[in-house]
Amino acid sequence: MRTLWPFIRQFKYAKWPLFAGIVLMILGLGSSVGLLTLSGWFLAATAIAGVGSLFNFFYPSASVRGLAIGRTFFRYVEKIITHDATFRLLAKLRVKVFRHIIPLSPASLSQYRNSDLLNRLVADVDSLDNLYLRIIAPFVSAVMMIGLLSFTLSFFDPFLAGIIGLSLVLMLLFIPTIFYFLGERFGEKLTVQRSQYRTQFVNFIQAQAELLLFNATEESKQKMQATEKNWQSYQGKEAKLAGLSMGIVLFLNGVLLAVVLWFAGTFDFSAQLSVENQLYQGAIIALFAFSALASFEIVMPLGAAFLHIGQIMASARRINELSQTKPCVQFQGDKLFKAQVGTLWQLKNVSLRYPKREDWALKDVNLSIQAGEKVAILGKTGSGKSSLLQLLVRNYDPSQGEILLNNTPLNAYDEKSLRQAECALIQRVHIFSDTLRNNLQLASQTEISELKMQTILQKVGLTHLVEQEEGLNLWLGDGGRPLSGGEQRRIGLARILLNDAPILLLDEPTEGLDRETERQMLQLIFQHCANKTLIMVTHRLTAIEQFNKICLIDNAKLVEEGSFADLQAQDGYFKQLLMRV
Repeated sequence: MRTLWPFIRQFKYAKWPLFAGIVLMILGLGSSVGLLTLSGWFLAATAIAGVGSLFNFFYPSASVRGLAIGRTFFRYVEKIITHDATFRLLAKLRVKVFRHIIPLSPASLSQYRNSDLLNRLVADVDSLDNLYLRIIAPFVSAVMMIGLLSFTLSFFDPFLAGIIGLSLVLMLLFIPTIFYFLGERFGEKLTVQRSQYRTQFVNFIQAQAELLLFNATEESKQKMQATEKNWQSYQGKEAKLAGLSMGIVLFLNGVLLAVVLWFAGTFDFSAQLSVENQLYQGAIIALFAFSALASFEIVMPLGAAFLHIGQIMASARRINELSQTKPCVQFQGDKLFKAQVGTLWQLKNVSLRYPKREDWALKDVNLSIQAGEKVAILGKTGSGKSSLLQLLVRNYDPSQGEILLNNTPLNAYDEKSLRQAECALIQRVHIFSDTLRNNLQLASQTEISELKMQTILQKVGLTHLVEQEEGLNLWLGDGGRPLSGGEQRRIGLARILLNDAPILLLDEPTEGLDRETERQMLQLIFQHCANKTLIMVTHRLTAIEQFNKICLIDNAKLVEEGSFADLQAQDGYFKQLLMRV
């Protein structure tokens, strides 16, 4: 119950529609049971009365029609109300989970695959609709309906009414309990297999090009088929148990019908009937018999429904695991960034160790950067260059040490203010499955004019994209697959040039470009950053002399820093890099 409690509390956002759904479900069940019960009594009473006898068939026949219409009406309206309320709750739950996911990026989300996150947000949340539609509402309705049915039948015979009521209560207690424990044994495995299959399927679709190039398609298909086979085997078990629950309910209903018929045949109902109606006391037997026959509809859905509790609990645990994950970085400050002259960045004995890692990504880094300075961060792959940028944009907090921005601790700044002050380009440029215009509009919160977009695209050498018939409405596709790696990189540079942030943090901005194009792009970057602070991670020395300061990182430590001329004059690591070129 503790696992499901956070989701049960969500019902408060639609309490009246959900309550109305239960009332309508009770009315629908009552109409269905009443229809069969009254029909049975009506047919038996008509047969007893025979031809030529005085018998008021108008009220019973009108009631039968009314109950038939009511059953259809109540069930139809109940489906509309309960499903609409449930879908609204699921939408609210997805938004709540998504809002919790956003602060987890990127540090705390690194342990999850994107496809797994999508599966939790969609499939696992979808599984929770069974909590109300198939379990809570039918169970509450069954309890109320059993009470109403027993109370109504007690006016005809309390003993038979007690037999039917007690039998239904026992069935209500034992059948859901038994099938809950049976379903719990494989419910979580079924949920995990479903999630694993969907994750593999999404990865298979996204990696089609690579799988075909390396001739690994068949192996990937075999893994999917093995997962699918396990998933289907659990689904088969579920289907068999659902059939078993229906069979048991039908069998017990038959037993109840036989018991009721046996006892009813030995009773004299004349004491409960008026003198005028004593002729029809035999019809009371049909009334109880058809009541017992109709009562199976009350308990029938619960056995199969409680099979799903294992899956619901598993989905709830997966969502709770995600929702209860604490972000590595929490923005609780309210300081607003204001550009000023002098020292901009100060790193004091900064060290960084990534979660669940033993090695240091950075160790005892001390660095000072002035406002408006152009700084190049050099080093071999894996030395810690990108980790330094991760700290400056505050995707991670340092494990040790302190980072100051404008002489203020970095964690004292408001998130929105900090994000507006910095513009970062990471190694992997993400192209959204959207138009070229919308992919560029990401660079600014204000509307960017079409002319400005076209001018920037021309500068970065992507004029051929807007020269196509669609222009800026050109659809770039999933992940920008129609674009080359260099074109994707240039779109990332175009976003940088369209942004007005005073601090630019670039991670290998010219990776994948030829030397001539690289020089052109760097020239554009320097022009754009004339009055801005630029910190650029690179392992190439193109235009390195244009930077005010060069920092060299090796084995997670800052080993050298200074101007181009100073480092060139020293017999150190930078000079060795120059000699290799």
